[in-house]
Amino acid sequence: MSKLPVSKKLTLLLFLLSGAVCSERVLAQYYQTSPYTPYRWSLHISNPLGMGSKMGAKLQYRFGSANSALIGYRKYYGLFPGTQISGEYHRTFSIQGAENEAFFYGKAGLGNAAYQTKSYYNGDGNTSADPGRYIFAGGGIGKRINRGHFFLEGNIGVKLSQPFEKKNGVNEKIFYTLGPASFLDCGIHLGFQLFDEERNLHRKGMSPHKPWRY
Repeated sequence: MSKLPVSKKLTLLLFLLSGAVCSERVLAQYYQTSPYTPYRWSLHISNPLGMGSKMGAKLQYRFGSANSALIGYRKYYGLFPGTQISGEYHRTFSIQGAENEAFFYGKAGLGNAAYQTKSYYNGDGNTSADPGRYIFAGGGIGKRINRGHFFLEGNIGVKLSQPFEKKNGVNEKIFYTLGPASFLDCGIHLGFQLFDEERNLHRKGMSPHKPWRY
């Protein structure tokens, strides 16, 4: 990429930007003609099956045709008890089955983790230091199955984490594989979503479809 002439770099950049604009327009046109009305606000709740090790929630706001911003909070139990706060960006790139969405996402945040010394994973006893504060960032793809005001959402991606302070004696094998700094970022969420009043009336067949901005 670094050896390409400037003119070719600009052409490639314009091509990528035009592709993003076209996908945005296609989605906007779909929303204006389809019976599916996208949500405005939604609340994500962690999968109940995973609440033995962690629990959390995210608040999502959708703006424009295919873009969403989220803030989240998660609390961890078990080997590395602690908390995380994060911000996310979702971009829908496909509508499937009239109302189910596929999306790309990016995320970044802060966390704090202690170490539970009374654990099966203590190993040789020399890995008992607290990881402390850390930052993380990642991204991936996901799918959202919408059923009126309720939805089920799953995602899979990668995440990189970096402690603020490098410490000896941290159980890194577990922290970066099964702990809150896991390299694999995946999850399942249940949730409830709300529409603005005009969209809610449209869903009930009482008003015309409100156009999306793009």
